[in-house]
Amino acid sequence: MAKRYISLNADGTIAVTEFAGGNADGSKLAKTLFALSRTTDLTVHFDPAVHTLDAIAAGISGHRPLALTAECEDTDLPTDRYFRDAWEWSD
Repeated sequence: MAKRYISLNADGTIAVTEFAGGNADGSKLAKTLFALSRTTDLTVHFDPAVHTLDAIAAGISGHRPLALTAECEDTDLPTDRYFRDAWEWSD
């Protein structure tokens, strides 16, 4: 089963992310959250030594604070994607 990562977009909708080949070291997730958190900073490149999950969650200059909302299996998500813009995450 494939893991899915749930985070909140700036407009309150959810983003569902999956990584081809997995995400064993967490760097793909950090890079994705870094990109999703951008507000005014459009030039700084992702640096895994600086842009950790904790730093992104706390907020980086030019980015909104963003943390992972949930991690789930692909079977935990609805299969009908017709209303996917209305999806909400609840535990």
